Amino acid sequence: MFIDEAFFGLARAGKLENGLDYPAIIRTKGTKDVDTDQDIIHILGKEVQLNGLTAPDAIHNATFTKFVETEDIMVIANGAELIQRPRKLIEKLNQLREQAGFGKLIYLQGVLDPYLIPVLVYAGVSFFDDSMLRIETLNGVRYTMFGRENTKIGDYEANFSFVSSELKTLRAAIISGSLREIIEKFQISSKALEFLRLLDNDADGYVEKAFPRRTRYIKANSLESLRRPDLRRYRSYISTQYKKPETRKIALLLPCSARKPYSNSKSHRKVIETLGKLRTGIHEIIVTSPVGLVPRELERTYPAAFYDIPVIGEWYEDEKLMINSMLESYFSRNFYDHIVAFVTPDLDFIKEHLPDGSEFIYWEKGQSGSLNDLRHKMETLLNLSGRDERHVNSRMEAYVQIAKYQFGDWIESYLSGCKIVRNYNSEMLVKDGKPCLVFNEQLGKFTINKISGQWLLDNGSFAVEIDDFKPTANIYSVGVTGVTDDVRPEDEVVLHYKGQVRGVGIAKMSGKAMVDLKKGVAVKVRN
Repeated sequence: MFIDEAFFGLARAGKLENGLDYPAIIRTKGTKDVDTDQDIIHILGKEVQLNGLTAPDAIHNATFTKFVETEDIMVIANGAELIQRPRKLIEKLNQLREQAGFGKLIYLQGVLDPYLIPVLVYAGVSFFDDSMLRIETLNGVRYTMFGRENTKIGDYEANFSFVSSELKTLRAAIISGSLREIIEKFQISSKALEFLRLLDNDADGYVEKAFPRRTRYIKANSLESLRRPDLRRYRSYISTQYKKPETRKIALLLPCSARKPYSNSKSHRKVIETLGKLRTGIHEIIVTSPVGLVPRELERTYPAAFYDIPVIGEWYEDEKLMINSMLESYFSRNFYDHIVAFVTPDLDFIKEHLPDGSEFIYWEKGQSGSLNDLRHKMETLLNLSGRDERHVNSRMEAYVQIAKYQFGDWIESYLSGCKIVRNYNSEMLVKDGKPCLVFNEQLGKFTINKISGQWLLDNGSFAVEIDDFKPTANIYSVGVTGVTDDVRPEDEVVLHYKGQVRGVGIAKMSGKAMVDLKKGVAVKVRN
């Protein structure tokens, strides 16, 4: 039996009943972790179902498509062969998930390349053995954080300790929600990068469905950050679903700032002060990487308010391609009377990808001349377009857009008639005198209660069905009977029993894991 303590996408951290923490390395000699005799195989104390393989060579001589399994663990018995073909290995991992879901842990036999382990853990592998480590040690290889070193005499215990420490770091990163940053930093092996890109290409498959809706923070220190599932979700939403506010007739493109949200930065404050009341007819859109396009209303939500990236005043081709593609998709769906780009010269590359007639004003930061030019241009264009006399509550407009991004367009009708009420350090949306959504600035999202939970349930969204009991602090997976397909880790979810709201909380594992597993916290209950 095993108990998962935390998930990060497909990666999992937990403990076997014998006390072994995973992800882990197991020794193959002098222990009972992996034991073979003439008739049977034991793995971590469990008897293996041979599935047509023969002992004692089943583990070492398995065919390309076969595997063995114990009660809790599925063993890919030809890992050393599969690791040479990353696409085939990922197909094998997906095959095992089709068969066992999250109900079993995965042991990749014969593979212990310390420079591949992080991405393999990210792909869902929980156990490795030391067979490759033993061979490399005999050949005088020593593992270091910068790669392999060749020595005259290898040190098995030093190498084993190196890998064990690495796995402890990965386990801590799974628990803290920072595993993706670890994977991107640890790119010593080109094959590891190949694995990561193949996993990221699975945009609608296992990786996306298991990847958390939000993490603590995004440190975009490499171009691989562009391919993160959470950022791809956001960019897809902006490109294919987002609808601009009706009263905004002029689009104003602006560069990003180091400080988040952008409107708190000195540069954006100057723009805001310069435009003043003119802003009610202007739709401000920030151009940035790795997020893409950020309408001003979404600047306080995830991921727009929760990322950092090195800025050198130059753009990589991958970033240009991403931004230009988003601009073309966005403006093919959202139409304005006028489009103005108030940007620094390094963003000149977007010019050819904006609709015909778009205008550029180059922002000379530290000088007032370009800001005055911007104000005069906006006054002229607003007069040409005609002022929309409808009163706009910009704060409410932003909250509606955030709620639509978080839950879906259907929620807009429920928010009609809501008022904003400040309670201590938070703002909540109140309808008919009753609070229904609270905006959590630290998380960049709305938290729900039973009133808004009923809205989700009525629309078949973010719903977790449980057995007939009253939720308390945690809902364990054994008590989950069904989950809507849209649930991802860290989502706000409504708990119900046969359509009766029983509470709300935060999903702590993917919907599939909730259904597959009988142990572990599925939902952290709020009320």
